[in-house]
Amino acid sequence: MEKFTIIGGGIAGASLGYHLKQHGHSVTLYDRNDAGNATEASAGIINPWVSQRRNKKWYRLVTKAAEYYPSFISRLERETELETGYTQRGAISLFKDDEVLELGFNRISKKKADAPEMGEVLKLSREEVKQRHPYLNDSYPGVYVEGGAQVKGALLRDALKNAFVSNGGEWIEGEAPAPGDDHVTIYATGAWGVEQDFGPAVRHQRSEVLHFKVEAPEVVHTPVVMALGPIYIVEMGANEFAIGTTHIDTESFDDSPSEENHRYLRGLAERYFPDHAITDIKMMTGFKPYARDHLPFIGYHDDRTFVINGLGATGLTAAPYIGREAARLLSGLPTSLDLDDYSYMEPEN
Repeated sequence: MEKFTIIGGGIAGASLGYHLKQHGHSVTLYDRNDAGNATEASAGIINPWVSQRRNKKWYRLVTKAAEYYPSFISRLERETELETGYTQRGAISLFKDDEVLELGFNRISKKKADAPEMGEVLKLSREEVKQRHPYLNDSYPGVYVEGGAQVKGALLRDALKNAFVSNGGEWIEGEAPAPGDDHVTIYATGAWGVEQDFGPAVRHQRSEVLHFKVEAPEVVHTPVVMALGPIYIVEMGANEFAIGTTHIDTESFDDSPSEENHRYLRGLAERYFPDHAITDIKMMTGFKPYARDHLPFIGYHDDRTFVINGLGATGLTAAPYIGREAARLLSGLPTSLDLDDYSYMEPEN
Protein backbone atom coordinates (compact mmCIF):
# COMPACT_ATOMS: atom_id res chain seq x y z
CA MET A 1 0.00 0.00 0.00
CA GLU A 2 1.34 3.42 -1.03
CA LYS A 3 0.60 6.76 0.62
CA PHE A 4 -0.68 9.61 -1.57
CA THR A 5 -1.63 13.24 -0.98
CA ILE A 6 -3.88 14.91 -3.55
CA ILE A 7 -4.10 18.69 -3.78
CA GLY A 8 -7.30 19.79 -5.52
CA GLY A 9 -10.83 18.47 -5.16
CA GLY A 10 -12.21 19.04 -8.63
CA ILE A 11 -13.33 16.08 -10.71
CA ALA A 12 -9.76 15.10 -11.64
CA GLY A 13 -8.55 15.04 -8.03
CA ALA A 14 -11.72 13.44 -6.70
CA SER A 15 -11.74 10.77 -9.41
CA LEU A 16 -8.08 9.99 -8.80
CA GLY A 17 -8.70 9.68 -5.05
CA TYR A 18 -11.70 7.42 -5.65
CA HIS A 19 -9.78 5.13 -8.00
CA LEU A 20 -6.65 5.05 -5.80
CA LYS A 21 -8.80 3.86 -2.88
CA GLN A 22 -10.08 1.04 -5.09
CA HIS A 23 -6.45 -0.12 -5.33
CA GLY A 24 -6.11 -0.09 -1.53
CA HIS A 25 -3.86 2.94 -1.04
CA SER A 26 -3.80 5.47 1.78
CA VAL A 27 -5.06 8.76 0.33
CA THR A 28 -5.57 12.23 1.80
CA LEU A 29 -7.12 14.95 -0.36
CA TYR A 30 -6.91 18.69 0.37
CA ASP A 31 -9.32 21.09 -1.31
CA ARG A 32 -9.56 24.88 -0.90
CA ASN A 33 -12.81 25.01 -2.92
CA ASP A 34 -11.74 28.26 -4.57
CA ALA A 35 -14.49 30.45 -6.02
CA GLY A 36 -14.67 30.07 -9.78
CA ASN A 37 -13.57 26.43 -9.88
CA ALA A 38 -14.42 24.89 -13.23
CA THR A 39 -16.35 21.98 -11.69
CA GLU A 40 -19.11 24.26 -10.42
CA ALA A 41 -19.53 26.29 -13.61
CA SER A 42 -19.12 23.68 -16.33
CA ALA A 43 -22.05 22.39 -18.37
CA GLY A 44 -20.63 18.87 -18.36
CA ILE A 45 -21.26 18.02 -22.02
CA ILE A 46 -20.02 14.59 -23.11
CA ASN A 47 -20.00 14.64 -26.90
CA PRO A 48 -16.38 14.59 -28.10
CA TRP A 49 -17.05 13.00 -31.48
CA VAL A 50 -18.36 16.22 -33.05
CA SER A 51 -15.17 18.18 -32.37
CA GLN A 52 -13.16 19.45 -35.33
CA ARG A 53 -9.89 19.46 -33.37
CA ARG A 54 -7.16 17.55 -35.18
CA ASN A 55 -5.03 16.69 -32.16
CA LYS A 56 -5.04 12.89 -32.19
CA LYS A 57 -3.72 12.52 -28.64
CA TRP A 58 -6.50 14.73 -27.31
CA TYR A 59 -9.14 12.88 -29.36
CA ARG A 60 -7.97 9.44 -28.16
CA LEU A 61 -8.26 10.63 -24.58
CA VAL A 62 -11.74 12.17 -24.78
CA THR A 63 -13.29 9.35 -26.81
CA LYS A 64 -11.98 6.71 -24.40
CA ALA A 65 -13.31 8.90 -21.58
CA ALA A 66 -16.76 9.09 -23.15
CA GLU A 67 -16.78 5.32 -23.61
CA TYR A 68 -15.93 4.88 -19.91
CA TYR A 69 -18.67 7.16 -18.62
CA PRO A 70 -21.77 4.91 -18.58
CA SER A 71 -20.15 2.09 -16.59
CA PHE A 72 -18.38 4.58 -14.31
CA ILE A 73 -21.61 6.43 -13.50
CA SER A 74 -23.55 3.21 -13.01
CA ARG A 75 -21.03 1.93 -10.48
CA LEU A 76 -20.67 5.26 -8.67
CA GLU A 77 -24.41 5.85 -8.33
CA ARG A 78 -24.90 2.27 -7.15
CA GLU A 79 -22.18 2.61 -4.52
CA THR A 80 -23.33 5.98 -3.18
CA GLU A 81 -27.07 6.00 -3.96
CA LEU A 82 -26.49 9.60 -5.05
CA GLU A 83 -27.41 11.26 -8.33
CA THR A 84 -24.70 12.67 -10.56
CA GLY A 85 -26.95 14.50 -12.99
CA TYR A 86 -25.79 12.16 -15.77
CA THR A 87 -28.32 11.92 -18.59
CA GLN A 88 -27.93 10.54 -22.08
CA ARG A 89 -30.57 12.15 -24.28
CA GLY A 90 -28.33 12.69 -27.26
CA ALA A 91 -26.83 15.88 -28.64
CA ILE A 92 -27.74 18.10 -31.58
CA SER A 93 -25.08 20.08 -33.43
CA LEU A 94 -26.61 22.98 -35.35
CA PHE A 95 -25.33 24.19 -38.73
CA LYS A 96 -25.97 27.49 -40.48
CA ASP A 97 -27.32 25.99 -43.73
CA ASP A 98 -27.90 22.72 -45.59
CA GLU A 99 -24.55 22.80 -47.39
CA VAL A 100 -22.57 23.04 -44.16
CA LEU A 101 -24.91 20.45 -42.61
CA GLU A 102 -23.93 17.93 -45.28
CA LEU A 103 -20.24 18.47 -44.60
CA GLY A 104 -20.81 18.20 -40.86
CA PHE A 105 -22.85 15.04 -41.14
CA ASN A 106 -20.22 13.34 -43.31
CA ARG A 107 -17.43 14.33 -40.93
CA ILE A 108 -19.24 13.21 -37.77
CA SER A 109 -20.84 10.02 -39.09
CA LYS A 110 -17.46 8.69 -40.32
CA LYS A 111 -16.25 8.57 -36.72
CA LYS A 112 -18.83 5.96 -35.75
CA ALA A 113 -16.75 3.16 -37.27
CA ASP A 114 -14.24 3.59 -34.44
CA ALA A 115 -16.73 4.72 -31.80
CA PRO A 116 -19.88 2.58 -31.76
CA GLU A 117 -20.81 4.20 -28.43
CA MET A 118 -21.91 7.22 -30.49
CA GLY A 119 -25.10 5.32 -31.31
CA GLU A 120 -27.24 6.60 -34.16
CA VAL A 121 -26.03 9.60 -36.12
CA LEU A 122 -28.87 11.37 -37.92
CA LYS A 123 -29.15 14.33 -40.23
CA LEU A 124 -32.02 16.56 -39.05
CA SER A 125 -34.04 19.09 -41.00
CA ARG A 126 -35.05 22.32 -39.31
CA GLU A 127 -38.42 20.79 -38.50
CA GLU A 128 -36.84 17.65 -37.07
CA VAL A 129 -34.55 19.73 -34.86
CA LYS A 130 -37.58 21.48 -33.41
CA GLN A 131 -39.36 18.16 -32.87
CA ARG A 132 -36.50 16.96 -30.68
CA HIS A 133 -36.11 20.34 -28.93
CA PRO A 134 -39.48 22.18 -29.06
CA TYR A 135 -38.14 25.34 -27.38
CA LEU A 136 -35.53 26.03 -30.08
CA ASN A 137 -36.14 28.25 -33.07
CA ASP A 138 -36.50 26.52 -36.44
CA SER A 139 -33.70 28.41 -38.20
CA TYR A 140 -31.03 25.72 -38.33
CA PRO A 141 -30.67 22.10 -39.44
CA GLY A 142 -28.58 19.77 -37.34
CA VAL A 143 -26.81 16.47 -36.74
CA TYR A 144 -28.08 14.29 -33.89
CA VAL A 145 -25.67 11.97 -32.03
CA GLU A 146 -27.54 9.48 -29.89
CA GLY A 147 -24.65 8.87 -27.48
CA GLY A 148 -24.32 12.53 -26.50
CA ALA A 149 -24.77 13.10 -22.76
CA GLN A 150 -24.24 15.55 -19.94
CA VAL A 151 -23.34 15.41 -16.25
CA LYS A 152 -23.64 17.98 -13.47
CA GLY A 153 -20.19 18.73 -12.13
CA ALA A 154 -21.15 19.63 -8.56
CA LEU A 155 -23.29 16.50 -8.15
CA LEU A 156 -20.61 14.28 -9.66
CA ARG A 157 -17.97 15.68 -7.32
CA ASP A 158 -20.25 15.15 -4.31
CA ALA A 159 -20.77 11.52 -5.30
CA LEU A 160 -17.04 10.97 -5.82
CA LYS A 161 -16.29 12.59 -2.46
CA ASN A 162 -18.88 10.39 -0.76
CA ALA A 163 -17.44 7.22 -2.32
CA PHE A 164 -13.87 8.29 -1.55
CA VAL A 165 -14.60 8.97 2.13
CA SER A 166 -16.76 5.86 2.48
CA ASN A 167 -13.81 3.79 1.28
CA GLY A 168 -11.47 5.26 3.88
CA GLY A 169 -10.12 8.33 2.10
CA GLU A 170 -9.57 11.52 4.08
CA TRP A 171 -10.97 14.73 2.52
CA ILE A 172 -9.77 17.93 4.21
CA GLU A 173 -11.11 21.39 3.39
CA GLY A 174 -8.23 23.85 3.38
CA GLU A 175 -4.59 24.36 2.45
CA ALA A 176 -2.35 21.34 2.04
CA PRO A 177 0.79 21.04 4.15
CA ALA A 178 4.24 21.08 2.59
CA PRO A 179 5.06 17.92 0.61
CA GLY A 180 6.84 15.16 2.53
CA ASP A 181 9.21 12.37 1.59
CA ASP A 182 6.95 9.61 2.88
CA HIS A 183 4.27 10.02 0.20
CA VAL A 184 3.63 11.03 -3.41
CA THR A 185 2.00 14.46 -3.76
CA ILE A 186 -0.40 14.83 -6.67
CA TYR A 187 -1.31 18.31 -7.90
CA ALA A 188 -4.74 18.51 -9.57
CA THR A 189 -5.10 22.24 -8.99
CA GLY A 190 -6.67 23.41 -12.25
CA ALA A 191 -6.28 27.10 -13.01
CA TRP A 192 -4.52 27.55 -9.66
CA GLY A 193 -1.62 25.52 -11.02
CA VAL A 194 -0.02 28.92 -11.72
CA GLU A 195 0.87 28.95 -8.01
CA GLN A 196 3.25 26.01 -8.49
CA ASP A 197 6.92 26.69 -9.19
CA PHE A 198 7.27 23.72 -11.54
CA GLY A 199 5.80 22.67 -14.88
CA PRO A 200 3.76 22.30 -16.85
CA ALA A 201 2.99 25.94 -17.57
CA VAL A 202 -0.71 26.54 -16.89
CA ARG A 203 -2.82 29.43 -18.12
CA HIS A 204 -6.57 29.89 -17.83
CA GLN A 205 -9.66 31.31 -19.48
CA ARG A 206 -12.54 32.95 -17.70
CA SER A 207 -15.84 31.45 -18.88
CA GLU A 208 -19.32 32.69 -18.03
CA VAL A 209 -22.64 30.87 -18.30
CA LEU A 210 -26.21 32.12 -17.97
CA HIS A 211 -28.80 29.91 -16.26
CA PHE A 212 -32.41 30.74 -17.14
CA LYS A 213 -35.92 29.35 -16.94
CA VAL A 214 -38.34 28.98 -19.84
CA GLU A 215 -41.93 29.92 -19.08
CA ALA A 216 -43.88 26.99 -20.51
CA PRO A 217 -47.02 25.08 -19.42
CA GLU A 218 -45.35 21.67 -19.38
CA VAL A 219 -41.88 20.23 -18.81
CA VAL A 220 -40.04 18.94 -21.88
CA HIS A 221 -36.73 17.07 -21.57
CA THR A 222 -34.28 17.91 -24.32
CA PRO A 223 -30.95 16.87 -25.84
CA VAL A 224 -27.76 18.85 -25.46
CA VAL A 225 -27.44 21.53 -28.14
CA MET A 226 -24.13 22.54 -29.70
CA ALA A 227 -25.21 25.84 -31.25
CA LEU A 228 -23.41 28.03 -33.78
CA GLY A 229 -19.94 29.07 -32.73
CA PRO A 230 -18.56 27.89 -29.36
CA ILE A 231 -22.03 28.05 -27.79
CA TYR A 232 -23.93 25.29 -26.02
CA ILE A 233 -27.40 24.99 -24.50
CA VAL A 234 -28.01 22.33 -21.85
CA GLU A 235 -30.97 21.41 -19.69
CA MET A 236 -30.28 21.93 -15.99
CA GLY A 237 -33.71 21.21 -14.47
CA ALA A 238 -37.43 21.40 -15.17
CA ASN A 239 -37.54 23.89 -18.07
CA GLU A 240 -34.26 25.34 -16.81
CA PHE A 241 -31.29 25.73 -19.12
CA ALA A 242 -27.73 27.01 -19.22
CA ILE A 243 -26.30 28.81 -22.23
CA GLY A 244 -22.64 29.58 -22.68
CA THR A 245 -19.91 30.10 -22.80
CA THR A 246 -17.69 33.13 -23.09
CA HIS A 247 -13.93 32.66 -23.44
CA ILE A 248 -11.55 35.31 -22.15
CA ASP A 249 -7.82 34.75 -21.58
CA THR A 250 -6.93 36.28 -18.23
CA GLU A 251 -4.53 36.15 -15.31
CA SER A 252 -7.24 37.32 -12.91
CA PHE A 253 -9.27 35.13 -10.56
CA ASP A 254 -12.12 37.63 -10.21
CA ASP A 255 -15.29 35.53 -10.56
CA SER A 256 -17.72 38.47 -10.52
CA PRO A 257 -20.23 38.16 -13.41
CA SER A 258 -19.80 40.66 -16.22
CA GLU A 259 -22.79 42.78 -17.25
CA GLU A 260 -21.48 42.81 -20.81
CA ASN A 261 -21.38 39.01 -20.96
CA HIS A 262 -24.78 38.80 -19.31
CA ARG A 263 -26.26 40.94 -22.08
CA TYR A 264 -24.50 38.83 -24.70
CA LEU A 265 -25.71 35.50 -23.30
CA ARG A 266 -29.20 36.83 -22.61
CA GLY A 267 -29.39 37.93 -26.24
CA LEU A 268 -28.37 34.45 -27.38
CA ALA A 269 -30.99 32.85 -25.13
CA GLU A 270 -33.68 35.07 -26.66
CA ARG A 271 -32.40 34.28 -30.16
CA TYR A 272 -32.51 30.51 -29.69
CA PHE A 273 -35.75 30.50 -27.64
CA PRO A 274 -37.78 33.17 -29.48
CA ASP A 275 -41.26 31.79 -28.76
CA HIS A 276 -41.06 31.68 -24.97
CA ALA A 277 -40.56 34.18 -22.19
CA ILE A 278 -37.38 33.48 -20.24
CA THR A 279 -36.39 34.45 -16.72
CA ASP A 280 -32.81 34.78 -15.51
CA ILE A 281 -31.75 32.48 -12.67
CA LYS A 282 -28.05 33.28 -12.25
CA MET A 283 -24.74 33.86 -13.96
CA MET A 284 -21.84 31.54 -13.17
CA THR A 285 -18.13 32.08 -13.75
CA GLY A 286 -15.45 29.41 -13.99
CA PHE A 287 -11.72 29.34 -14.76
CA LYS A 288 -10.66 26.66 -17.23
CA PRO A 289 -7.00 25.60 -17.17
CA TYR A 290 -4.95 25.01 -20.31
CA ALA A 291 -1.48 23.66 -20.85
CA ARG A 292 0.68 23.21 -23.94
CA ASP A 293 -1.21 22.85 -27.24
CA HIS A 294 -4.46 22.67 -25.22
CA LEU A 295 -3.42 19.11 -24.33
CA PRO A 296 -3.80 17.85 -20.74
CA PHE A 297 -0.67 17.09 -18.77
CA ILE A 298 -0.66 13.77 -16.87
CA GLY A 299 2.64 12.70 -15.41
CA TYR A 300 5.51 12.99 -12.94
CA HIS A 301 7.41 16.17 -12.19
CA ASP A 302 9.79 14.10 -10.07
CA ASP A 303 9.55 10.73 -8.35
CA ARG A 304 7.50 12.19 -5.44
CA THR A 305 5.42 14.71 -7.42
CA PHE A 306 2.70 13.94 -9.94
CA VAL A 307 0.61 16.47 -11.88
CA ILE A 308 -2.77 16.41 -13.64
CA ASN A 309 -3.73 19.70 -15.25
CA GLY A 310 -4.72 21.53 -18.42
CA LEU A 311 -8.02 19.73 -19.02
CA GLY A 312 -9.64 22.90 -20.37
CA ALA A 313 -13.16 22.85 -21.78
CA THR A 314 -13.36 19.03 -21.76
CA GLY A 315 -12.51 18.57 -18.11
CA LEU A 316 -15.76 16.95 -17.09
CA THR A 317 -15.57 14.59 -20.05
CA ALA A 318 -11.99 13.52 -19.48
CA ALA A 319 -11.43 13.75 -15.71
CA PRO A 320 -13.15 10.55 -14.49
CA TYR A 321 -11.21 8.45 -16.99
CA ILE A 322 -7.95 10.29 -16.32
CA GLY A 323 -8.46 9.53 -12.62
CA ARG A 324 -8.80 5.83 -13.40
CA GLU A 325 -5.78 5.71 -15.71
CA ALA A 326 -3.54 7.77 -13.41
CA ALA A 327 -4.51 5.57 -10.46
CA ARG A 328 -3.46 2.50 -12.42
CA LEU A 329 -0.16 4.11 -13.40
CA LEU A 330 0.55 5.15 -9.82
CA SER A 331 -0.30 1.61 -8.69
CA GLY A 332 2.17 0.06 -11.14
CA LEU A 333 -0.59 -1.40 -13.30
CA PRO A 334 -0.95 -1.26 -17.11
CA THR A 335 -3.12 1.52 -18.54
CA SER A 336 -5.40 1.43 -21.56
CA LEU A 337 -4.12 4.86 -22.63
CA ASP A 338 -0.46 5.58 -23.35
CA LEU A 339 0.13 8.23 -20.69
CA ASP A 340 3.57 9.02 -22.12
CA ASP A 341 1.64 11.04 -24.72
CA TYR A 342 0.54 13.46 -21.97
CA SER A 343 3.71 13.65 -19.86
CA TYR A 344 5.63 16.43 -21.58
CA MET A 345 7.93 19.11 -20.22
CA GLU A 346 9.40 20.47 -23.45
CA PRO A 347 8.57 24.05 -24.48
CA GLU A 348 5.26 24.77 -26.17
CA ASN A 349 5.27 24.31 -29.95
